[in-house]
Amino acid sequence: MRPLSIMVRMIRKDLLRKVRSPLGIVVMLLFPVLFAGIMALAFGGGGSVPRVHLLVEDRDDNFLGGFLKSALASDQAAEYFDVEVVGEEGIARLEKGYGSALLRIPEGFTNDFLDGEPTTLELYRNPAQGILPEVAEQVGGVLAEILSSASRVLRGPLDAVVPSVRSDELDLSDQALAEAAVALKGIVAGAGRFLVPIVIDFETVDLGEDEEDAEDESPAQPFSIFLFVLPGVSVWSLFVIGDACMRDVLTELEAGTLRRQLHAPVGTGTVILAKAGFTAAVSLIALVVLSVTGWLAVDRPVDVAGYVLLSLALIVAVTGAGATVYGAAGSQNRGATISSMVYLALAFAGGSFIPLDSLPGAMRALAPVSPFYWGTRGYQQLLVHGGGAAEVLGPAAVLSGLGVVLLAVGAMLLHRRLARGG
Repeated sequence: MRPLSIMVRMIRKDLLRKVRSPLGIVVMLLFPVLFAGIMALAFGGGGSVPRVHLLVEDRDDNFLGGFLKSALASDQAAEYFDVEVVGEEGIARLEKGYGSALLRIPEGFTNDFLDGEPTTLELYRNPAQGILPEVAEQVGGVLAEILSSASRVLRGPLDAVVPSVRSDELDLSDQALAEAAVALKGIVAGAGRFLVPIVIDFETVDLGEDEEDAEDESPAQPFSIFLFVLPGVSVWSLFVIGDACMRDVLTELEAGTLRRQLHAPVGTGTVILAKAGFTAAVSLIALVVLSVTGWLAVDRPVDVAGYVLLSLALIVAVTGAGATVYGAAGSQNRGATISSMVYLALAFAGGSFIPLDSLPGAMRALAPVSPFYWGTRGYQQLLVHGGGAAEVLGPAAVLSGLGVVLLAVGAMLLHRRLARGG
């Protein structure tokens, strides 16, 4: 019988064995979906990058309130905020779960700012969301500090122009402009006046839980966040699945069944290639299942060529990593322990669980060393950013090159181990 035919039969035998005991693989396939779903629910709805749905209630109805609304609705802020101007019904809508937070601009806010009188911006948080209201609170606090400092630091120019600003015609006289210019020059010369008492306070209010369901208005479903998280966790899951499959080499060796196969006219090379083929086959099946899950959530066409290219490269990397781990490990238990620790470290460093922007600078610099980084980056380019084959060519080249090297090293180590019988 030819070695290729023998190898195919061995792969088929291992696949049938996994079909009879699929629990481990099923759990690893469910984990990325559940993890991404939980993260999506925690962030709430939004775009591919989570945005804060901020309700703004302007009770001031003056130019400073309008300035704040315009700033939050600018092109730069629109990347992070979805601003909606509401009336007195804003709190009721927030209590029903519609929106991440509500910013209330109090009545007389502009006049208090111009007069240097204390006033308060109020932010009401949606307790059903954990992270996005925190973002709104931090930004609101920064706005309050900026305006407070401006009210004190620019006190001289403001006093000069306040009468004209409050007039109906908004006519600035030459004298008012000159006085404002002189006062502003003095401010620039005395920068120490920035350290001044707070004028505008910022107060955050946590709303109580409301058990009444929002029937008329409900937040958008968080499928985009699901897609943003799914690629990284799926890459980690595939490495774990590949690790479990390649571990069978040492499991069968320690159980004695592999020695009986080697006594037959089967070379060690055929056995190793069969295990690598089995690992690749299971990884491919798992990837197809996860791909179907992602396809159900994606809202734009995905470049098929780029997806296939990246997926094949990832499978090569998964197979090579498993071969190297168990070729170098002294036993299956030791190999499983080492691989779990290494894979978790590489996954965190590569941004599989935590976005790279949230990691320290030193870890971000080391991220390209991790294959998880290239896999996560490639799938996010395809699924989240709508990239094509050109955008994933780099990640695919890194993964395939790394996989070929690891597979060669692992095959050599496994061949040496099987040749000496353990």
